[in-house]
Amino acid sequence: MTTPLTSHDATRREAAPADCGFAPATPTSESGCARPALHLTAAPAGSGSAGAGPSAPGSPRDRTEHLLAQRELCRTARDREQVEQAVVVLNLPLADSIAGRYAGRGLERDDLVQVARLGLVKAVQRFRPDRGVSFAGFAAPTIAGELKRHFRDTGWMVRPPRRLQELTARMREAAHDLEQALRRAPTVAELARALGVADAEVEQARQAATGFHALSLDSPGSSSFDGTLGETLAEEDDTYGRLEELDWLAAAVRQLSERQRLVLRLRFEDGLTQSQIARRLGVSQMQVSRILGAVLRELRSLLTAEDSRAA
Repeated sequence: MTTPLTSHDATRREAAPADCGFAPATPTSESGCARPALHLTAAPAGSGSAGAGPSAPGSPRDRTEHLLAQRELCRTARDREQVEQAVVVLNLPLADSIAGRYAGRGLERDDLVQVARLGLVKAVQRFRPDRGVSFAGFAAPTIAGELKRHFRDTGWMVRPPRRLQELTARMREAAHDLEQALRRAPTVAELARALGVADAEVEQARQAATGFHALSLDSPGSSSFDGTLGETLAEEDDTYGRLEELDWLAAAVRQLSERQRLVLRLRFEDGLTQSQIARRLGVSQMQVSRILGAVLRELRSLLTAEDSRAA
């Protein structure tokens, strides 16, 4: 079944079969049923022609109940689908309103609207007029249940245990009720008493509620800092370990010959290339390369031996 996604589709999908009790006005379909225009606004009293079916009532709620009752008279699946599409279009504001209650909890509003409308389609398909419940009374919990399942399955950036997910939902409702009654935000102890749980569990639920979304490290920092959020995080600073390593390195360098220390300084302190060092010392670049290789191997050996003694 194709779900209408915009309320203005009501002006484009107004068709129902004569088999459902509406007046024939157009040629018959493949199944032999006439497919007249189904007007979703109330027709003036006495305007029906002889043999025409009853006109739909005026309010969206009455028209919904009327269409659902007429659906029971349809003889083909295609006829029922057309009636159900009209019911879905009439009740899009109901689905959108329920979706709005769940906005601001870490998921995009457009996604919530789509999920709510899917719940509306399911409610239309499952509803039976003979159960003694109005369509709105049946559809609202069906749509809300679909939204809750969506939050449970896809809404968590960091998924907490199921127990905490359920407690978080209960805590949100209890906090709203207590805030209305107390005219202030409730304390942890007040929430715990209302929910019948320990204070620690309320704290855990509050922490779990932050798991719906995460901030990117590339997002802007505070108003007083021009960098990103990641740049405000502390870096690991092993100052004492670095000082100890530098002390070991200095001791190892002192064991080198004067010529080796000179080549090391020119290359790594002064930043000269091997060709520049060769010209400075009056030797070939190949000789400088060999000296550097030997120096680095000796330093590595000395530092490894020192590290083994320290361990």
